[in-house]
Amino acid sequence: MLDKNSNSSFTISVDRIVNGISGNEDETPSLYQQAAQYFKQEPLNKQKLQLIKTEMQQVISAKKAQSSQKAAKLDEQLLLLKRKYNHELLVQKSARLARLNDAVDMCLNLLSLSEGNDFDETQLKSAKFLSTLVLFSPGKGKKLAELHQKLKPAYKAVLSLRVLDKLVIDGVVKNAYMMKHYDPKKRYEPEASDYICYTQSVILPVMLAAIFQDVGLQHPDLVELLEGEEGEKDRFRLLEKHEREKMLRLNYDYTIDYLQNGLGCQQASSSTAQQQVEFDESEKQRLKFQLGLVLDANNAKQGTSEILKIPQIYASIIFSTKRDFQRKSYPTASILIEQLAIKKVVSKHIAKVFVDIVGHFPLGYGIVYIPKDMRGNELDLYEYAIVTELNPKVLDEPICRPVTKNLMFLTFGKTLVVDKSVNLHYPVARKKLMKIDPKRLIEIMEKLTYDFKPEESKAFVPDYWEPHNYFCVAGNQNLWNRSG
Repeated sequence: MLDKNSNSSFTISVDRIVNGISGNEDETPSLYQQAAQYFKQEPLNKQKLQLIKTEMQQVISAKKAQSSQKAAKLDEQLLLLKRKYNHELLVQKSARLARLNDAVDMCLNLLSLSEGNDFDETQLKSAKFLSTLVLFSPGKGKKLAELHQKLKPAYKAVLSLRVLDKLVIDGVVKNAYMMKHYDPKKRYEPEASDYICYTQSVILPVMLAAIFQDVGLQHPDLVELLEGEEGEKDRFRLLEKHEREKMLRLNYDYTIDYLQNGLGCQQASSSTAQQQVEFDESEKQRLKFQLGLVLDANNAKQGTSEILKIPQIYASIIFSTKRDFQRKSYPTASILIEQLAIKKVVSKHIAKVFVDIVGHFPLGYGIVYIPKDMRGNELDLYEYAIVTELNPKVLDEPICRPVTKNLMFLTFGKTLVVDKSVNLHYPVARKKLMKIDPKRLIEIMEKLTYDFKPEESKAFVPDYWEPHNYFCVAGNQNLWNRSG
């Protein structure tokens, strides 16, 4: 997504996660490519098993009408068919387990990038991960919708976990299954048994549900619906009502099929029969919980599933696949969640928890603000910053890393909370700079604009800026270094 020569090791790791989940590179199939292959092969796999079963039934029927000598030969034939059937079952089960293990490994890698040794470090690492995903997007371009589609799954997974953590800490979650292995003192200790059990039974199913929430779109039936038989249609076009209804229905059905049959349950590696029985039962409960999250989110049911549903709605704006997408729409994402809560479409409490986490200005958003001098007086110019942290104390006052000072770009800086009064997103703040001479405004724009073109310049005060090109430059990806 970015020029590999300019990337930090963290950025490269995030890129690998994205491509590992939803990429379309040929070297190693992504999780979504594996799903597409499953959907393609599943009818044939079912047919293989059915053909062998049919042959077995024919042999059993023939055996009844034969003498004992011929029946013995048919027994041999039946035994071979049973072995063939069991072998095919084993092949298909091995493929399923390989897909599931790849998905679990990806989730664990994602956890290592987005969680730390305690709550505060986890908030910082998650903010870094989520911001990086947003900064991968150039905000425009012919393939922007395709890129946004790739970035969504990992983004939703991390956001869902941060909502889950906050709800559990606040004591809102009363679900006995979810709380069985939760220990606040062990939440961020990977070696603790309660951490391992809680991760297996709650964290992983939430992540898998979020990552594969729309995996049904990989099914050939939906690919044809969205792209046409010959690929002549734009899959990101505005769908007709009947197309959208069919798409939603099929996506849900195929998603459930993949979670249940394409991935399913893990296989026990326990040494005793009792341990194996316990493991199998815990896996059945894990899968039931996972499917329930997707089911309830799809049915607009309020409750636990909204740790999935609300991030999905939010991500649909941050990584919009509409062809007329504009970055300036970002601040509307949280407002939409608040409006849906007022209309009782989503839980008012969970919506508030979510908005408290993300604020009104999404991570990775380019803030334009009026700086102040040493005495606190506002200057007649503007500077750039990037939203870099979660949990702002005031929703419309984002926690940012300034990236310019005295109209010069920086590779380091100290965290800054941008007051509403100087945030040029708001008309009241922009009016303060309207008095500046137009020529001066163009000079400021020239210093702060990548690939500035004088012939296209206009004297205006921007309400936001696009930070993608800044982030692409070597040395500019260390926005979260607190020693700045």
